[in-house]
Amino acid sequence: MSVDDQLVELTLWDTAGQEEFDMLRSMSYPDTHVVLLCFSVDNPVSLENVESKWIDEIVEYCPGVKLVLVALKCDLRSDRTVHDRLGRYGAHPVQYEEGLAVARRIRASRYLECSSKHNRGVTEVFYEAARVSLSSRAKGPGSGCVIM
Repeated sequence: MSVDDQLVELTLWDTAGQEEFDMLRSMSYPDTHVVLLCFSVDNPVSLENVESKWIDEIVEYCPGVKLVLVALKCDLRSDRTVHDRLGRYGAHPVQYEEGLAVARRIRASRYLECSSKHNRGVTEVFYEAARVSLSSRAKGPGSGCVIM
């Protein structure tokens, strides 16, 4: 893909979050330039896990890597069914400001939101991840970008 007049090759690793995959997942971290930490707007616990689980693991296996926090399913923020379901537990969909606050606490380079259902912001996630990688790396031919 071309990003800001530079040709960038992205390599993406989608890793399993379950505990039984912890050791296997750790093998995918070497040479990672950017980690996309994704959470679902309709699952507040997934945002809590960014700080309670994922950051410690990333710091251990990828010290100094750039982070991009990404809110998924942002179209569900206004969904009545989601509000009702979460309301039964005293919760609510994750708001933009809550995601942004976590992004600041974890020192993410970017905070982005997207909705694949409405095709909003999805492409931008990858372009911004590439920009984050390019901004922190030496530029030159053959420069790749590994994104987790």
